[in-house]
Amino acid sequence: MKLTAAAVLAVAAVACTQKDPTSVDASLLPEQPVTVEVSLPWQDFGSNLGYYGGYGSAAQTGTGYVANDFGGKLTARSLVRFGGYPVSAVVLDSLGSQLTDYDLTFHGGRVVAFFDTLGSVATKPITLQLSVLRNDWDVRTATWTMAVDTVGNQTPWGEPGAGPVEDLTTAVWDPSTGDSAVFVLDSAQALTWEDTASVGTASVVGARLSALTPGARLKVTDVALRLDTRSSLRPDTALVLSVDRSDLTFVYDPQPAPPTSGIRVGGVPSWRSVMDVNVPRTLDGPPQLCAVVQCPMTLTKDEITYAALVLHTMAGDTAYAPSDTVYLDARPVFDRTLLPKAPLGGSMITSGLGRRLPPSLFGADQGAAVEIPVTSWMQAVIADTTNTGPRTVALVSTYEPLRISYASFYGPSSTLAPTLRLVVTVGPPVEHP
Repeated sequence: MKLTAAAVLAVAAVACTQKDPTSVDASLLPEQPVTVEVSLPWQDFGSNLGYYGGYGSAAQTGTGYVANDFGGKLTARSLVRFGGYPVSAVVLDSLGSQLTDYDLTFHGGRVVAFFDTLGSVATKPITLQLSVLRNDWDVRTATWTMAVDTVGNQTPWGEPGAGPVEDLTTAVWDPSTGDSAVFVLDSAQALTWEDTASVGTASVVGARLSALTPGARLKVTDVALRLDTRSSLRPDTALVLSVDRSDLTFVYDPQPAPPTSGIRVGGVPSWRSVMDVNVPRTLDGPPQLCAVVQCPMTLTKDEITYAALVLHTMAGDTAYAPSDTVYLDARPVFDRTLLPKAPLGGSMITSGLGRRLPPSLFGADQGAAVEIPVTSWMQAVIADTTNTGPRTVALVSTYEPLRISYASFYGPSSTLAPTLRLVVTVGPPVEHP
C-alpha cells in the first residue's frame, strides 16, 4: 500500500557495528534500528462503515431511568414490581426469647427510590410521581408502547408510556442532599401491593416512577418498599419490614433514530458501529524509512511495535449524551454477512476491559482524539498470509447494554475522520558469531 499520510521519524538507537557475512544484501537494511510513526487517513485503510442497533434490553441493565422533556425530547419512566408481603416477624418477649408473630398489621410505609448521583443529570430538586400499575407487563420486553412483546403475545399498553396508572403520591429528590427520594405511604396506601391477585376490580402488578419536573434525567439504581407494623404479641414493639423487589426496568421515548453519519456506540438497546479495515502489508514511505531501506518494504508482524485506531469524540444528541464513564471496546467480526447477528471475537485491547472515557469528551471537550490500541490483533493479521483481505471490526460498548446514553465519534466524511496510527521499527540485519 502506498502511504499518502505524513510520517514522523520518532526514535533511532545505536546498533552493533559487526558485519554480517551471511546476509544476502545487508545494504537493504539500516545499520541502526529506525522507528517511524505513520498515520494513515481513512481512505487508506477504512471502508464500509455501518450501524446496527437492538442489542439487549432495558431490563438487562438492572437499573431504571426517569426523565421529563430532557434535552427537549426525552421522557423516561421506571417500572417496578414488588414481591409478596411478609406474613410473619420475629420479636422478643420480656425475657428476651424469640417469638414468631403471624398476625401483622401494617399502618404505614415508604417507597424509597435510590439514584446514581454521577449517572444522573439534575441541577435542582426534582418532583417525582409514584403511581400504581394495573396492566400486566413483561420486564424483559416492555417498551414505551408495548407492555408485553414476546412470541405469541404482543400486548400494547392501554396508554403509551406504561399507562394507564393511578397516581399515588409524590416526593422530591434534591441531588445536593442525598441519593434517595422517599414516598411516604399511609395505612391504606401501604397495602397497595399486598395482594397482587386482586385489589378492587383490577390486579395491581407494579409501580411506575416518573418525573414531574422537566429538564432532568435520573438514573434509578433501586426501589425499595418498607412497611411499618406493630407486633400483636408486643404492641409496644414497632417493626420496619422490607418487601423484596422482583423486577426493575424502564421505558422511554423517543427511540434514537439510526445515525446518518459518524460512529455510534452504546445506548439501550445498544448500538454497534462496524467497519472494514485493510491492514497495510507493505510500506512505500515515508521518506525517512525509504532513506534507509528499500521501498516498497514488506511489513512483518515483528516490525509493528504499536498500532491503534484513532477516533475523535463528538457531542451527539443532548437527550442521550453520556453523563458517566463510557466503556469503549473493539472486537473482530468473524463473518460480516451474518450481521447483525454475526459472532464477535474477544477484545482487541490487551486489557480486555476496553477504553474508559470521561463523559466530558462528548460534550464540552468534544473533538478529543481517542486511541484504541490494537497492536496484538494487527500483528496477528499481518502474520496470516493466507488471508490478505480486509478484516471487519466492530466498535461496541464493553458492557452491552449499559446505559440509556450512547457515545458518538466523527465519521469518514469529517475532517476529524478515524485514522490508523502505526509505529514501525526496522532493525539491522541479524548478527551471527
